Amino acid sequence: MLHFAYHEPDSLAGVISLLADQGENAALLAGGTDLLVDVRHGKLHPACVVSLWGAPELQGMTEEDGGSMRVGALSTAAGLGERFAARPAWKCLSEAALLLGSRQIQNVATVGGNICKASPAADLVTALLCLDARVLLSGPQGRREVPLEGFLTGPGRTSMQAAEVLTGIRLPAPPDGAATAFMKIMRRKAEDLSTAAVSAHLSIGGKGRTVQSCRIALGAVAPFPFRARSAEAILIGQVLSPELLCTAAEAARGEARPIDDMRGSAEYRSEMIAVLVRRAVAAAAERTGEGDAQS
Repeated sequence: MLHFAYHEPDSLAGVISLLADQGENAALLAGGTDLLVDVRHGKLHPACVVSLWGAPELQGMTEEDGGSMRVGALSTAAGLGERFAARPAWKCLSEAALLLGSRQIQNVATVGGNICKASPAADLVTALLCLDARVLLSGPQGRREVPLEGFLTGPGRTSMQAAEVLTGIRLPAPPDGAATAFMKIMRRKAEDLSTAAVSAHLSIGGKGRTVQSCRIALGAVAPFPFRARSAEAILIGQVLSPELLCTAAEAARGEARPIDDMRGSAEYRSEMIAVLVRRAVAAAAERTGEGDAQS
């Protein structure tokens, strides 16, 4: 049996102090849906486990001045699913959260853990990228806020500094009339990692009902979820149509770098990304009340 020390500090400062003292010997415990599995399978051997649940700074969801939203790192997938279900501009986060494993997993899995695990198939990260989310970090050198895009640097790797803690994320205020959608392909109907995933943000308006803003994020088809910039550029400033949507979907497929694994072949993933981009963008457009493109 693996033996380790267990700590539950009652403040963020206490968590940071323990991390600074223990270094790489420490593991942070949030929902534990990945940590406990990795420990059980011998992938991790922490000398101490530091629980985050005693730190109130990591909890809660708060609307800020100007329409932005701060989401604490300990917010669960179930909580995200409920909070954003009726808000078209942030609905993709609800949809991704409610497809994150079983209901039991959703009740304990946290947004901070999903980000810091840095899985190529991190559904919440895929949704957050299309929301232009920013990551809130605290450590021995103080606080900093960085874009989520660029925070993940590879499978299991982030740009976090020594003894830093991800305390939350910030969602900027969306444009008027914006809407989002999240879709994924998986081997089973539930409780599985994504074979391919897409999240889309869209706002439509002005002369000719043109696309005013667009963000498309792809998951499970590269070393980490990323923005499909060339596909976005094709749509912005144009009137959405089925033909244009197909062109953007093909551009997104060209940006993907899928691999073969137990969940699907690279060829299959590539095909599904094009399908999901068409469907997700069309769904987001329909939610704005302005779109008429068909998937």
